[in-house]
Amino acid sequence: MSKIRIANGPYRGRERGLVDKPITIGRDAEAGLQILDRSASRFHCEVFPVGGMWFVKDLDSKNGTHINDEKLKDEELLRAGDVIKIGTTEMIFETGNAAQDDDSSDRIRYQDDPEMLSNTLEFRVDELADLSEPAEEDVPAPANRDGGKAVRILYQVARVLAEGERIADLEARVLDSLVLQMPAECAVIFRRDTASGKLVPNGVRTASPGIQPVISRSIVKKTFTENKAVHSANALEDERFSRNQSISSKQIRSVVCVPLVVGGSTRGVVYISRGNGEQPFEQADLEMASAVALQLGQAQHVREERRRHRVAIVQTVAAMVRALEGRAACVGAGERCARAACAVANAMRLPEDSRERLYMAGLLHHFPRLTGDAASANRILDAIDDLEPLLPLVRSAYERIDGRGPLRIAGDDLDTEARILGATTAFAARLAADPGADPGLVIEGLTTDGGFDSNIAQILLACHLDGSLYKRPDVPGAPLGTDRIEKSDARA
Repeated sequence: MSKIRIANGPYRGRERGLVDKPITIGRDAEAGLQILDRSASRFHCEVFPVGGMWFVKDLDSKNGTHINDEKLKDEELLRAGDVIKIGTTEMIFETGNAAQDDDSSDRIRYQDDPEMLSNTLEFRVDELADLSEPAEEDVPAPANRDGGKAVRILYQVARVLAEGERIADLEARVLDSLVLQMPAECAVIFRRDTASGKLVPNGVRTASPGIQPVISRSIVKKTFTENKAVHSANALEDERFSRNQSISSKQIRSVVCVPLVVGGSTRGVVYISRGNGEQPFEQADLEMASAVALQLGQAQHVREERRRHRVAIVQTVAAMVRALEGRAACVGAGERCARAACAVANAMRLPEDSRERLYMAGLLHHFPRLTGDAASANRILDAIDDLEPLLPLVRSAYERIDGRGPLRIAGDDLDTEARILGATTAFAARLAADPGADPGLVIEGLTTDGGFDSNIAQILLACHLDGSLYKRPDVPGAPLGTDRIEKSDARA
């Protein structure tokens, strides 16, 4: 497999494999291969495949891209050993010889069979969600029909859960899919409330707005307490439930109810029902619902583990920064900058991941200065894998839009997050230099300073006036003590 390897600079030795789609190279954290070079644009150049070969093109960067010391003027074919140079950063294009060493092709026998194509159904995988139910005459047996339905539902669920929305929003979309595709009269997710211990509905979907879901408490309770999936083709005739008052009074018919297990613990159930006059659920429906519940539980478990990991990283970084600040007699500088950056991000309605990046970058904005050795500080931060996407933002903390920062990055090359961090870093630094200064006057000074984005400075001032600048940031792992900081403490 071909790859690009960084040969020098802060990210020396880092590699990016080239598979089958283009990658960008640049300073931005979203670039396919990120480099840290003052001459690099956010998205500087692109490496892309054509017919098994790899080409490179410049993306209208400010300082251009060089191939083997010659400035790139047009798209150029890459050959093994070619050096892509951006500023002072050099990257080597390397090719693998796996195809030459692999004898798999000698073990394969090919046969032309034109008749096979006449019996072949072709479709793209991403079109699977749009496949309609096959016509009756096209399906030789009910089992095939059930299998196709299950594949459609499971594919839709997997695609939904792969997206980065809140788990509650994802679950609502999964319930929509179940109601539509099974089909069902209603689908409900019950979760155990940690305060009361009761099972309460967290998501409800019905086949039409006018339907009021009819739920059997006995079926929900049995599924949850015994951790067993329940299938009742006709609950009124099912001896397990027929004597139950809710079953008889509400005329509950066919039900599928399966446990919702998260990280080995039963957290709730997924309840799906059909009413009178509808075809009863079958065993295949129970199995399919169990598979969906398994995916839901796994998705929540993964998100919870990621959150725990993020909390641990934030707490570790905060503790490390506080320890260094204690030695440098500037305790709270990192937290002040982080809190201010997060408040501005909240006011601008930036997404959660952006708020977290700004909070972490705020904590670390002065890390090289705390250690007294920028090279050592960079080595420490580079060694922490989870901080890798954050480092370009951290290193832009002292940049100004007029280009008078240490890396001389200016104007549009500073994205929104970098502009926020630059303004809040200056705010924290000026308060540290003059502990008795009024925070409002300090921020007003930023609004007239041509080195900072005046709009962001105005938002920072608004956060000061409404008090949000001094509230605990809505970031997992943020120290609990920050919610006790008052405006007067900003002068400390």
